[in-house]
Amino acid sequence: MPNESQLGGEFTLAIFKLNGQMLAAGDKLAEPAGITVAWWQVMGAVLRQPLTVAGIGRQMGITRQAVQRIANRLIAEGLLQASPNPAHKRSPLLTPTTDGRLVIERIRPGQAAFSTRLIKSFGRAEFQVLISELERMSTVLSELSVGAE
Repeated sequence: MPNESQLGGEFTLAIFKLNGQMLAAGDKLAEPAGITVAWWQVMGAVLRQPLTVAGIGRQMGITRQAVQRIANRLIAEGLLQASPNPAHKRSPLLTPTTDGRLVIERIRPGQAAFSTRLIKSFGRAEFQVLISELERMSTVLSELSVGAE
């Protein structure tokens, strides 16, 4: 029976592998729309509501600096727009442009088909439990600090 360190290591490697697989699948799904999975991730964060660069980073679990580089490129490409933020003058709110929304719409059919196949392989109820457990893991990780005993 593995000890906590070994079990934690197995978990970490499984998550790293899963992350790589999801990024590769995302790149394939985003490719027909002419964007990368990183662009899709940033644009997807602001589809429902405008967010700041820092807000996108928090929501997606990536650094503000990484989001800023991608956001700058998406703005230059005409896929995102920056609007004044009444709550913070130096941190604009980002929203997709009409062209940005069209790009995301081109991804939807492939993403829907992929999601359907993925969910069928688990079963809907089991897949919903999986999502819930991953969200729980994310909450726990947010509360823990590395190196704390």
